Amino acid sequence: MKVNKELTKQEAGKQPGEAPGGVSRRSFLNQSMLLGAAASVTGALPFKAAYAEQSGTAPAKPVITPITEITTPISKAKKPFPIDFIRGAHARWSTPNWQAGGDDSVFYNLNISAFLKCDAIPPTMAVRSLERDIKPELDELTFTARDGSQTAPLKEYLVGPKRVQAMMMAHKGKVVFEAYPGMNPEDSHIWMSASKTAVGLMITLLEADGLLDLSQPASTYVTQLKGSEWDSVTMENACNMAVGLDLEESFENLSDSGTWISRFFATVFEGSGDDWITMLREVKPLPDEPQGTHFRYSSAITQVLTLAIENVTGLRYADAFNQRVWSRVGVTSPFMIALAPDGTAIGGGGNNTTAEDLLRYAMIYTPSWNAVSDERIVTPELYRRIHDMGNPAAYKGSTEEGYHADWFGAPGERNSCQWDAVFADGAMFKHGNMGQGIYVDPARDFCGMTFALAPNIGEPDHSPGYLRAAAKLLNGDS
Repeated sequence: MKVNKELTKQEAGKQPGEAPGGVSRRSFLNQSMLLGAAASVTGALPFKAAYAEQSGTAPAKPVITPITEITTPISKAKKPFPIDFIRGAHARWSTPNWQAGGDDSVFYNLNISAFLKCDAIPPTMAVRSLERDIKPELDELTFTARDGSQTAPLKEYLVGPKRVQAMMMAHKGKVVFEAYPGMNPEDSHIWMSASKTAVGLMITLLEADGLLDLSQPASTYVTQLKGSEWDSVTMENACNMAVGLDLEESFENLSDSGTWISRFFATVFEGSGDDWITMLREVKPLPDEPQGTHFRYSSAITQVLTLAIENVTGLRYADAFNQRVWSRVGVTSPFMIALAPDGTAIGGGGNNTTAEDLLRYAMIYTPSWNAVSDERIVTPELYRRIHDMGNPAAYKGSTEEGYHADWFGAPGERNSCQWDAVFADGAMFKHGNMGQGIYVDPARDFCGMTFALAPNIGEPDHSPGYLRAAAKLLNGDS
């Protein structure tokens, strides 16, 4: 695999729009993939041997698989993988390899339950078939990128280097766009961080029921954290990822195995018991950064909120979410979520469903909720609470703000309640590693989703921008 030297130089430095104090988690993952690619070229990692049947001896360092002919084009993922590749993927399993966006990542993200413990809740409501009203004009959709250029037409983007696997859009309760470049409609796929929207929804549902007070410290509900820094972090600031603690997913932090966030992820995915909760008790405050003043992205915060949901409801997260949401939507697939070693749900990234069921979930945020449910789960009041919770001042200058400008051509107004980009016109978007996404736009009665499997290198992920552009086009916006 050829290494792009210009790109390597760019990724080694500061990202566009990045705030002072570190490179984001996505840059870390970018760097991981680049280092893996470089090692492949120089022979530092045994990629050729890795694709052969494994001897059973684990390598000293995780193998980071590149993109090869095995998953190029990405449409090859629609067919069964060769057994020797699957055996090798099992032998090569590691969190860095999973998150790097190479060949193995494709298989992992379509088969996550083979690699992580998962809870699975079967669908209970009668399936709601979605009507189709496909709009062929969306194939030619473009939008203005951050640099002022026009993007490629959507039909070209879908078969480009971002390795989109599925994209669906719904307008006024009907599917208006549907493409499966790299997976089958019946396949399940991990949502990655798009899962965080479900945690935010559960928190606001419990608040509306009077079971949570978001002005209270997080340790009020996560009693496992009493006596730690979480005693002074409000639930609302946790929802908005502005906690003033040293847990941001930055390159400097993640590239150093001794930092708190690196050790935290190791305990969540590869630790034992509830070591990860012990880690949460040990996190320290950032000097001169009061909570609520700066948006710093961290999946660790979402895990705190997941614990709060389990403690308040007295149920495992999957059952709580099923009671309030999944059982009330006419889905076709189980709600499946990956688990930490102690059995706690990985609420920040572990959801796993079909593409169409992710779209059905997105539809409950729109006026056409009745296309998928018998009751309105996300009321207008609840939606406003989710949309308006974030602080625009804390969002301004954050690392994520710069990424949102790359995705959409312009940043949002704020982040809010586990959603990445929240717009003044009422729309919201949440991104997930390697190109997952969910977009909801009630004012235009539109929603959309994407699954993808691409390293976070090269051109920006423009799938979010296409979803927003489609909403505007279908609404007749100029």
